[in-house]
Amino acid sequence: MSANPYDALPIRLNVDDSDSPSDVVDALFLGRFATGEQPYSHAANIDRVRSGASLLPDGARVLRIARDDDRSATLAEGDGWTLLVSRWSRGADVTVTATSAELAEKVLGEATDGAADEPEPQPENVTMG
Repeated sequence: MSANPYDALPIRLNVDDSDSPSDVVDALFLGRFATGEQPYSHAANIDRVRSGASLLPDGARVLRIARDDDRSATLAEGDGWTLLVSRWSRGADVTVTATSAELAEKVLGEATDGAADEPEPQPENVTMG
């Protein structure tokens, strides 16, 4: 068996008319991780994203954006890292692949710093009975 997992399991992508542009963005994101070019990944889920939060670190180069009725996907990159932001109504998943674990963690922190909104207030009174 090869020391490089990519050689042992070549990655192929098939796209057909049932795939959306967001599906293609998701697949493109996995490329550098699958080949081992960026073998480290860190991710975060944000239930309520603050209005106006881009979820992109400073200096990110946006490569693709796909939007539909209830979802968007943004693919961006920087030196040694790639980032995917998948957003829906109020929430988002942010995933980073990078050349080192430290870089992946750093970029994820920059992308998500201050992005979480306060949870919706819950009523203090409880109905009894």
